[in-house]
Amino acid sequence: MRAHLQYLLLDGFDPDTGELALRVRVETDPPAELRFLRLKLHLGRTGDPLQPLRRELQTHVQMPVPPLWDRGLKTVIRAIEDELGAPGGRDPGRYTWVCTQLLHPSDERRGTLSHPVARQAEVLWDWAQRAEQEQDDAHAIELLERLLLLTPNHRSALDNLAALLRKAGMVEELLEITDRILAQDPRNAESLLHRGECLINLGRALEAGEAFAKLLKANPVHPLAHLGAAQARSLGGQDPFPHLDAALELNREATLSVLRETFDFRILAPAFNENTYPFEVLPALLGVTGAEVQAFCAERGLPVTGPGTTVRETELSRWVNIQNRYQLLPMALHWLAPTPRHIPELPSTP
Repeated sequence: MRAHLQYLLLDGFDPDTGELALRVRVETDPPAELRFLRLKLHLGRTGDPLQPLRRELQTHVQMPVPPLWDRGLKTVIRAIEDELGAPGGRDPGRYTWVCTQLLHPSDERRGTLSHPVARQAEVLWDWAQRAEQEQDDAHAIELLERLLLLTPNHRSALDNLAALLRKAGMVEELLEITDRILAQDPRNAESLLHRGECLINLGRALEAGEAFAKLLKANPVHPLAHLGAAQARSLGGQDPFPHLDAALELNREATLSVLRETFDFRILAPAFNENTYPFEVLPALLGVTGAEVQAFCAERGLPVTGPGTTVRETELSRWVNIQNRYQLLPMALHWLAPTPRHIPELPSTP
């Protein structure tokens, strides 16, 4: 098995322990599971601080430390030692720059060390693009985050990072990035849409509705914004139908797909003294079989959020009305909330 070194990436420095964390990316032919060598250099001790790196490279890839890495790491260590000797040198915040350093084994131009900040950002951008092309999304995300430590307003990096975070389902991280994009461009349609989606996923329906409303104010015929607004209103217990009707008119296929597959029929706000229905009474209420009720829950999004695995009346009503209004099932469901068996007596007026 032949191996070659791709780059060395610094992961940070802990001033309390004196540990400098780093990773070495290794490529092998044929490819192997070993892709990174992870280790720590211990600064402030006697002897050669690079000895752990020399040992790891010799053990795993039978290579010496490349001269560029030897020289570059010694430069980094010297800079860290100067920082430690300065007032406030034990503050971890002083060492964020360490995480922006990437060293190429043979081409100084493809590493970040000793370059101006703008050039360092270009280097990290190039490596992030390569990781994305190789479908290594997790590493591309990491490199873009490091790039943004250098240039927090790098718009292309923010946009690419948002797309990768959305693809990975990293909701809280995506919300933070969309907020940073919107701080630069408050009317950015894609970011407003992503922000609304994130807030819905986090259960913050009111804020999500505000994001979709802002998008619809600028673009009233945006079908996904109408779908998002409908979802936000539905989760908040409000009427979603005006937005669902608009979305259906603008993009029928996409709207029906969302309603069948991903629409969340829950109502987050609990209703006071609400009726709930156990599974065994639903077939009679809906005029279907027990197997069909099970399929509605498993495949059609009928919520089961009441106590003891029961169905809440508000959610059942919302679900049935949407199924019938948009003909999502082969048959219409004939259901009305049952009349209470006993109507409590009202107190007599004096």
